Amino acid sequence: MSQAIDELAAEGLAGLPPETLVERVTGIWSLVEGIDLEVARRRTRSSPPEN
Repeated sequence: MSQAIDELAAEGLAGLPPETLVERVTGIWSLVEGIDLEVARRRTRSSPPEN
């Protein structure tokens, strides 16, 4: 996971489009949720409802 964060930081500084950054951050959150179920539970509970 730390490698994914480092890669995102390096590429973000290189001027990736915002949509790509959102995809990458979402992917990192998925990794975090896979490691820590409590984080996944909190994120689900605090997410705004989708329309």
